[in-house]
Amino acid sequence: MPNSGWDNGAPAPKKGLSIWGKVAIGCGAGFLCFVLAVGALVGWGVRKATSTLDRGWAELHADVESLRTEAGAQALYRANPGLAQPYPTEADFLQAAALWRPKLGEVPRQRPELKALFRDGSFRINSHQVDGKRLTSVNMRMSTGATLVVETENEKLTDLRVE
Repeated sequence: MPNSGWDNGAPAPKKGLSIWGKVAIGCGAGFLCFVLAVGALVGWGVRKATSTLDRGWAELHADVESLRTEAGAQALYRANPGLAQPYPTEADFLQAAALWRPKLGEVPRQRPELKALFRDGSFRINSHQVDGKRLTSVNMRMSTGATLVVETENEKLTDLRVE
């Protein structure tokens, strides 16, 4: 008796995606994972950099505020033995600080946004490693037109001046 169904012996159509569709989905998923990993790494780097910059800004603010008074300048000199290189005696530092006071501008307690901070070139930071020491130099143009220069070695103040 003849077969009366619709099946004429042809192979049944495959269900699902072709092999190339599966490869494309796998490549897309791999690319998405790569983009997410790079994004997370960049986000971590930006958070770390801004955290470090925030700590440095707080120290900069505190140093400038210390310079505003004789007692603050004395405490700053005593707390930073590295200042003995450019200023051999406390009296030398206090004399220089007295000359700087009229030139000191305002340093906001909170760090400005990064775009505003670096926009007009009034703030520059240079940091590099030499012989296992982290040397950092910060130049900041104050609202008075003077430039505050702060140099550190391994986050310890080694020079401070207002030009």
